[in-house]
Amino acid sequence: MRVALSIALAGTVLFGAPAMAAGPDYGVTPLTQADVDFYLDILRAAAAHNAHLTGDDKAAVDLTIQMEKHPPPAPTGTPTPAQMQQMIRNSKLAARAAELASYDEQIAEQRGVQARYDAIKDEMESVVPMVTGMGASCGGGDCGGEATAAQIARGKQEEVILKADKPLIAPHVAEIAALKKQINGFMFGGH
Repeated sequence: MRVALSIALAGTVLFGAPAMAAGPDYGVTPLTQADVDFYLDILRAAAAHNAHLTGDDKAAVDLTIQMEKHPPPAPTGTPTPAQMQQMIRNSKLAARAAELASYDEQIAEQRGVQARYDAIKDEMESVVPMVTGMGASCGGGDCGGEATAAQIARGKQEEVILKADKPLIAPHVAEIAALKKQINGFMFGGH
């Protein structure tokens, strides 16, 4: 125990942040209103960013939308130098579109809160489908396969937490859906 505490304290001193920066395990600890507000703040920032794209960022989104609507035909023969340049540009734009589609992750990284954000996001993305009636639960190990007693116990505990988180998240489901559409709806033909 003392060794673990020493390592955690050393991490705090060396890296300037607590070793437990990710926060609790939201699979077994209920979310708080502060967690929901934290998550929404990052989603709102990402949505605001993606609402006002210019230059290559706008070109990346436009290309993605165009490709969704009208996929290009399979190439035939050897591409010309001009076609190669266009393919390279399109490849770079597609990579940028993928970055924009997960811009919330970039904001969390820029703010130095990636681990906490990812933990909260994972829980939010487990609960939102349950709130909207789009998701199902395994109920502590009912989804098939052999589970150990510990896995079944953990699954039951997670089920209790998901149910506890539902009333906290339910009032925000419409906003979360709108923000996610603003952030990455272009990737799925909805923008």
